[in-house]
Amino acid sequence: MWVLLRIEWLKAVKRRAFWVAVGAYAAFTAVPAVERVRNAHRDPNAVHALPESWPEILGAATGLGPFVAGALMILLFAPEFSWRTARQSVMDGLSKGEVLGGKVMLLAGLVALLMATTVLIGAGATMLSPGQGGPGFLRPSDLSYMCGLALGMLVLGSAGLTLSVHLRSSGSALAVLLLYVFAEEAVVGLMLGSGIEVLRVVTDFLPFNLVEDLGEDLAHYPGVLAEVNAERAELGLAPLAFLEVGVLAVAAMAYCAFFLGRAFLSMRRRDL
Repeated sequence: MWVLLRIEWLKAVKRRAFWVAVGAYAAFTAVPAVERVRNAHRDPNAVHALPESWPEILGAATGLGPFVAGALMILLFAPEFSWRTARQSVMDGLSKGEVLGGKVMLLAGLVALLMATTVLIGAGATMLSPGQGGPGFLRPSDLSYMCGLALGMLVLGSAGLTLSVHLRSSGSALAVLLLYVFAEEAVVGLMLGSGIEVLRVVTDFLPFNLVEDLGEDLAHYPGVLAEVNAERAELGLAPLAFLEVGVLAVAAMAYCAFFLGRAFLSMRRRDL
């Protein structure tokens, strides 16, 4: 395991794409954090402190984080087939399963790195902000939100890994990933517009829709959701509803297992 970790670490840090993607992610995460600190200094009522600010801190990463995880897995893995480094790894003594196992550990490391970047930048910004937060540092709902965001990154990251194994081209894999996201959005719109209840339930379990729900703060904060629905009721709007977080988590892990299983079968059956 340690040998595989060292191999993947050395490969990652020598790739410019890795540093560009992580640096861009950190920059996009830092921009809203800086803006919240500036608002807190200008407006005494705009307190930016923990634990109340966790939804804003984590919400800044929900849109970009999963895409970065998926894109990085493609950029770091897919070129190894055209460069023959995956083939060379097998010739040097690793099995195909060990090569894929190293990429799974790389995926876990990327998710941990992106989550740590989000938390450190967000929590660090609160130290520069005036005002004090409530008791405690991390509430159960905040931890649920963190886990939901990490699972969303794992889903798209494992999808990126699978596309890398099947297509073996970073350009093609990235194109398919993005096209799927747009196609699912269109399909979801059609299924919801049909008015058929069964189709509405199915949309909740489509991969990207699942990732979006896991990254939705209202799914993890029932009290806030109740307030929002009360306001919507006053405006005559339908209430918002989400699946239980536990159900979303199980579905996300099932997708990860499916994607990684498909990648493993493809690695075993195809020549490198």
